[in-house]
Amino acid sequence: MGHPRNLKLPHSCVIIDDDLIAINILKNYISKIDKLELNHYFSDAIEAMAAFRNYEKIDFLFLDIGMDVSGLDIARMLRDRVSYIVFTTAHSQYAIDAFSNGDGFLVKPIDFKKFERTIDEILYKNTKRKRTAIWNRAKN
Repeated sequence: MGHPRNLKLPHSCVIIDDDLIAINILKNYISKIDKLELNHYFSDAIEAMAAFRNYEKIDFLFLDIGMDVSGLDIARMLRDRVSYIVFTTAHSQYAIDAFSNGDGFLVKPIDFKKFERTIDEILYKNTKRKRTAIWNRAKN
């Protein structure tokens, strides 16, 4: 059963990255932010795709672009099951594709302050979008 968002529960997170060091860094960063909670992490993209069939909607997906299976392809397949996709990569040349397919982009090695700022910006934009929608409905 899903959790109503108005209870201010932590945002659910999943990591998909074939680099175990990157996974451990992201796990550490997620654990430092109270509003985030790690649900699962995967080093195998195919295993992750199969597991998503059993998940309710995930709030944040931290997704490496440069794996055996393209992170951009995974993002397209999981878009309707994830609220926010944050791409992680050591290759900044993926930035344009990442911004058109995701909500955030972090270049490895990922700095904690940049990670935290990216989360805050995504949540702020979403809150602002919701408030604007409510305001527009109230005016009509």
